[in-house]
Amino acid sequence: MKFIDILEAKSIYQKGENVTQYLRTKFGREDNTSQIIEIAYDLQAGSYIDGVKSNRDKAERYAAELSEILTKHLESGDSLLDVGTGEITTLTLVLNEVGIELSNILALDISWSRLSVGMNFHRENRKIKLPIKPIVADIKEIPLHEKCVDVVTSSHALEPNGKSLETLLLELFRVTKKKLVLFEPSYELNSEEGKVRMDRLGYIKDIEGMVSKLGGKVLDVIPIQNIGNPLNPTACYIIEPPIQSAKHLDAVTFCVPGTNFKLEADGQYLLSKDTGFVFPILDEIAVLKTTSAILATSKC
Repeated sequence: MKFIDILEAKSIYQKGENVTQYLRTKFGREDNTSQIIEIAYDLQAGSYIDGVKSNRDKAERYAAELSEILTKHLESGDSLLDVGTGEITTLTLVLNEVGIELSNILALDISWSRLSVGMNFHRENRKIKLPIKPIVADIKEIPLHEKCVDVVTSSHALEPNGKSLETLLLELFRVTKKKLVLFEPSYELNSEEGKVRMDRLGYIKDIEGMVSKLGGKVLDVIPIQNIGNPLNPTACYIIEPPIQSAKHLDAVTFCVPGTNFKLEADGQYLLSKDTGFVFPILDEIAVLKTTSAILATSKC
């Protein structure tokens, strides 16, 4: 990532133009890479909170519908991972309606800026204090040990990753013990106009087919009624991960992204004694991306 790329993208965003489309053209890509997604969403930090504040009733109706479904798949003491959590708006409003005590709640997003403003929103809008931990990470390389989190959820987080759906699902299957409850756009339930739009934006499609290909099982697909855009309808995909021999861990365990190399807290860093890498913590938000690793073998 170059400074000039950020400055150019910022200028495009301020003009009200499509940043992801601009960056795809600039980098000669047909798909939305992790770098493109990070730049585009980081520049938007705060905009989703503004949207919720301007239409609180709509946001709460959406969250209430999601909460009703998610609650059916949670048990007391479960750990929950929300991938692509953005500004933690939907997660906060959903948790306000979940009457189940959870052991751990992880809010993962690729953008530090969105998590930073999101934690302020969460503190101001939560009904009760919850054990929520924000982490900067890429869904393609989740910084958790395999089979250490009970339930994974999302809200339009896989959406822009049309070319990477297989990679994302494999990684979600790697860390999930029980179920995935994913609220994602449905190409199959969309209108022809909506499908053209999703194709143009590089959105995901055929979640059911990909889950089946990878050995998982789609237990249910539930159309969501309270959607924000009729050209981008949401469905809830209840998914059971493939049966794997990996041992389930009792506790959520942070690791070097995409691996089982455990991380230990060390001041303002998380340290991997196996690899010699450390990962920074900025304003209490751990930055656990591969590109953020610092080689510091002398600390081992």
